[in-house]
Amino acid sequence: MTTTTAGVELVVRPGHALAAAPDRVEGKPIETWRSEARAALGLPDRPVIASGHQSECWHAGILAKNLWAQAVATREGAEAVHLVVDQDGFDGMVVEWPFRRADGWWGVRGHRFAVAGGETAGMRCPAFRPRPIEPGEGTTDAVAHALRAIETALLQQRTHTDAAMQGAAALLQCAAPWLPTPRLVRASDLMRTSLAQRLVERMLADPAACAQAFNAALASAPRAARALRMHEGSVELPVWLIGSQGERVRANAAQVSQALQAGTPVVPRAFLMSALARTALADRFVHGLGGGVYESATDRWFRGWLGWVPPAFDVVSANARLSLPAPSDTHDGVTPMPFRRAWCDPHLLAGGGTGPSPARRRALDMIAALPRGDARRRTLFRDMLSERNEARMHRAGDLESLQALEASAAAARQSRELAARRTWCFALLPPIAMEALRDEAERRARA
Repeated sequence: MTTTTAGVELVVRPGHALAAAPDRVEGKPIETWRSEARAALGLPDRPVIASGHQSECWHAGILAKNLWAQAVATREGAEAVHLVVDQDGFDGMVVEWPFRRADGWWGVRGHRFAVAGGETAGMRCPAFRPRPIEPGEGTTDAVAHALRAIETALLQQRTHTDAAMQGAAALLQCAAPWLPTPRLVRASDLMRTSLAQRLVERMLADPAACAQAFNAALASAPRAARALRMHEGSVELPVWLIGSQGERVRANAAQVSQALQAGTPVVPRAFLMSALARTALADRFVHGLGGGVYESATDRWFRGWLGWVPPAFDVVSANARLSLPAPSDTHDGVTPMPFRRAWCDPHLLAGGGTGPSPARRRALDMIAALPRGDARRRTLFRDMLSERNEARMHRAGDLESLQALEASAAAARQSRELAARRTWCFALLPPIAMEALRDEAERRARA
């Protein structure tokens, strides 16, 4: 269900109540797995409502998951948890923002606060001193203030050992006016839970059964993951190993077994991580719209592999946009013809049309009527180009006007796209929008 308040849309699809979960999983009561997980992760021994994400500049839909988790936790007397996806590649904390161009339209600038990790897991990227941000001319005072607040939060959270935890803590610091800071749990630490250890045992006991069920499950979400590689004597498992440079490494069953024996990190990939979060970490887990799609593959994998399905989950997101008014002299985004077409055939400016002009068509027909290799073809072609160049000079003013009109139309299209954009970092949005989102989450949680 989608609700709208103060221009902010909150999307909530509740999955289940706290009690609605399988009674037993892998031969044990599910509450036993959860109690053991809370102990392993240092959480209070009470129900957990959790959401999570990678450490990148979250848009309002991602923050909405945390707001919903907090609202439900408050209602149920539970613990709110944010799962930091620290095993994912670190993007350097990229933020984009709109600015007013000299012509009145809106453009976009971007900044990366740290060096991107690429395939290096965020848990292995060291905490960083953020690169100073310069909002630049045309940036509103409110947005400039928000950008510097993100920079300040990153600097203050530099006490964390790695970039993933630093980024998540900084974002939650920016959200503090609307969201009490939840407990942070590393996704990599889920592998310390007893359920994770049990599932890895099942994988190693029959790697082929695990991989076959995993690959078959991708039929419902083919873009969510790559198929596991299966070759004679080598079966890939849905976990990452962490290489010597911090990079994530795909691994077969033998390599996973060796890593466990050596005590080197084995961390979950997406489907395994979400299954552990839904089953062991949280009594109620909150996904976004994307997670709501690919979890169908997680469920199919577990059903085909182990004969049970992880508990249901909530889907929560939000749409919140910046107010970016267009200039009073607006453009409808339509031009008489593309500048490139007119530049190549200036005679079109006289009569319009979408194909070659009559002059160009006559020249092309004359060339085509001559046999290949005939020297007259080359002469006609050169004459056509000469005529085109003369027409360019004659129509220079029209061409310049068309080029300017096309640039203005492109600026108008981009400006409208930016005004419709829902993925600005939540910290850039006006406080009244975030307050409305929090209040709506609390209202819906009480309903």
